[in-house]
Amino acid sequence: MLPSRTLVFLIPPLVWLGWYFLPDSPPIWALVKHWRITLTMAFGSFIGGATSEAGGAVAFPVFTKLLTIPPAHAKLFSLATQSVGMGSGFLTILLLRIRVEWRAVFWVVLGSVPMLPVGFYLSAQLPGSAVRLLFTVVQCSFALALVWHNLDPNRDRNEGLIRFGSLEKAILLAFGMLGGLISGLLGSGLEIIVFSVLVLLFRICEKAATPTVIVMMVLTSWSGFAMIAAAGQFVAPVSEYWLAAIPIVVVGAPLGVYVCSRMSRSLVVRTLIVLILAELVSSLVLIPFNREIAAGSVGLFLGFSWLYYLMYRSRRYV
Repeated sequence: MLPSRTLVFLIPPLVWLGWYFLPDSPPIWALVKHWRITLTMAFGSFIGGATSEAGGAVAFPVFTKLLTIPPAHAKLFSLATQSVGMGSGFLTILLLRIRVEWRAVFWVVLGSVPMLPVGFYLSAQLPGSAVRLLFTVVQCSFALALVWHNLDPNRDRNEGLIRFGSLEKAILLAFGMLGGLISGLLGSGLEIIVFSVLVLLFRICEKAATPTVIVMMVLTSWSGFAMIAAAGQFVAPVSEYWLAAIPIVVVGAPLGVYVCSRMSRSLVVRTLIVLILAELVSSLVLIPFNREIAAGSVGLFLGFSWLYYLMYRSRRYV
């Protein structure tokens, strides 16, 4: 039997074979036609594996701001691509026996999956600028949460859940529902919401929380992708973007998982904050918004920030 580390290296070739032979014709044309998608996901998939942010956290802003792809298409692409890229990262986590807090995974996914259709419906009712700004708000409140979490270098950090009763299950279920709603709107977001809860409230170390969040996002993305396919929404041009991304994300995500397992906690945090600052600046420069959308964005940011502050101040899991 091959050792686990050797099996990890077999994941990309097996996916490449399926990518090449399963379509009606070899999709080399997709790489040529949508090379900008491939280039974007080379970076996005690595970030998705190395940090608590899914690959869609890179794809969504680049698609909607620089490539002028509609938010609805960017959302569908994010869920579809994460199913493959982060799915490869998921297999890497299992094969390398990286620790995952499976109790948290169960209750979060139990809440997230039923809320995906609600997010799909709401995203169709909102203007594109509002959806893009919602993405920025979620990201920026998360950056503030990370800053708070790292203000005190002596703050207790647990390797897992030190308590697991009815209250903890209810908290994970509730935030799983919120994360599923946001993922249905944006194609990603669950990972940010739940990561904040794990590190701020439950005081789990960032490096320990990251693989747990990746597993949650993979299971949610698979569910969302299945819903999209069943509804007949996975068609061109999104399916073409997906074909252009598969060969690279199946390498980038496992590589990111491996690098994260070797990175220091502070480097993971700094990487996330730099990415989020870039997202904020690009939103302020590129997204047109009116008074109502601006007021709603500020209100949501303050609401998320207040919630995260309460988690940060809690000492229940010290």
